Amino acid sequence: MNHVLTILMALVLAGAIFIFDHWTPLGFAHGLLYLFPVILLRHESLPIQSGMALLATVLMVLGYFNSPAGFLNEYVILNRGLSGLAVWIIVILQMDRRATALRINGQKPASP
Repeated sequence: MNHVLTILMALVLAGAIFIFDHWTPLGFAHGLLYLFPVILLRHESLPIQSGMALLATVLMVLGYFNSPAGFLNEYVILNRGLSGLAVWIIVILQMDRRATALRINGQKPASP
């Protein structure tokens, strides 16, 4: 798949999640939905993945302020905080997996 198309799809998905978050009351685990655009960019470079994670984090915060009232604020803040943490953990794990794959593929086979 073309890199530009993948990035565009991830941005559109993040925007759709934000709109969905804006329409529904606080307390639902919308923050976890932002894992999908981050995972969609798993083959992209670290700056692109980090940019999407940053965008997802900002959209989670904006969603908190723009969504209708719902559950207790303590639960909502904890939920969004854990969702943001999950997004960044996924980026770190994807980069670690990629670095490991490059290290394995870059090694020359041992001579007998």
